Amino acid sequence: PYIGKIKMTQETLTKITQLQSLAWTFPLLALCFLVLFEIHRPAHNACFNPLRKNTQMCWILYGLLFAFVGKIVESAWWFIPWTLNYIDHPRWAEFNDLGVYINIVFRQGFFTVAAYCHLRAFIPPKKDNGSLCFVHWVLITSFVMGQVYMLALLDIKPIK
Repeated sequence: PYIGKIKMTQETLTKITQLQSLAWTFPLLALCFLVLFEIHRPAHNACFNPLRKNTQMCWILYGLLFAFVGKIVESAWWFIPWTLNYIDHPRWAEFNDLGVYINIVFRQGFFTVAAYCHLRAFIPPKKDNGSLCFVHWVLITSFVMGQVYMLALLDIKPIK
């Protein structure tokens, strides 16, 4: 009954999508927590048991740990400002603006570490294997490129 009264505009579609994003946060968080719970014992056995130590599996599990912890914190955070935005709370912009601090640590930071861990799992650090050196080169080069991009943006529009 309520749906029939909604006029479909771009703004309405955005609000419906926003509500679905908020609704999907619940299963996302639940399943991410479940992943962390389920990998706890295999991680302990693979990485801390001297009789069954498996370095490749450790790197995979470390990557999963960083990826899922990062996703949990990031998603839980963004649930707050998006909810505040939907209900037209006067402080939503304040919470939205704080998101950059969450993103740099838990999105860019944790996901970069997770990607590195997964690459380490499949690229062994052998002396005759230049692949891991290439991964390090890509990491450093892309970091430098990002810093150059940041400096270019500061040149275009300085911080006041």
